[in-house]
Amino acid sequence: MEIVGIRKVNYGKVKALVDIKTSEGFIIKGFRVVEDDNGFFVGMPSQRSRTGKFVDMVKLDSPQLKEMLEAMVLEAYRK
Repeated sequence: MEIVGIRKVNYGKVKALVDIKTSEGFIIKGFRVVEDDNGFFVGMPSQRSRTGKFVDMVKLDSPQLKEMLEAMVLEAYRK
């Protein structure tokens, strides 16, 4: 995985929007760097459903992959 785009924003708690390219060549847009009371975390790309709830469009099946992604994105954000 590699970060192919990062854009710092100030949309309330959202501090950056991040695009990632997988080793297979897929580009996934819409990861978010979010700041809350506990610090920063990476939010998955999501979309509002017909009921008004937000649904994650990307699911990670491994906690290790999520930790790696979060570390990579937060490191890039802090640079």
